[in-house]
Amino acid sequence: MDRKDAIRSAYRMTGSNNFYDGMMTCSTLSGKAVCRLVWAMNRADCEEYPDAAMAGIPENFAGRLLEVPVGTGILTMPLYQTLPDADVTCLDYSPNMMAQARGKAERMGLKNVAFRQGDVGALPFEDAGFSGVRLHTNSRGWLCVTAKNE
Repeated sequence: MDRKDAIRSAYRMTGSNNFYDGMMTCSTLSGKAVCRLVWAMNRADCEEYPDAAMAGIPENFAGRLLEVPVGTGILTMPLYQTLPDADVTCLDYSPNMMAQARGKAERMGLKNVAFRQGDVGALPFEDAGFSGVRLHTNSRGWLCVTAKNE
């Protein structure tokens, strides 16, 4: 199974069926409706969207990665499962979102992912402390999805 298929099949293992996750993965009726009516995404857009969550992160990534905000982790916990040598730190302002992401990571047995509540406007990390950053800027886009091996 290639990386894309492994990640997509792992969505089922995250144990989620809430509105937000269905919207982010275009996998529920209500999620598909939001994608179509609010974001004007067609079927092809919905199918390509999860791949964007992986863009810029090499398959063999082994550095330190910061994800801000992690949200519920629906798109990225399956990705991090394919990166066992990466050291991932997930930050979110919302305790509820962070708890959902942490629960997904625990159900998937992820040992390489840490969680920290915080504000993107006041990051609690030293400068240049990460090899890459995955920054989710709004409901359908990333400002920066870059990572490189150290």
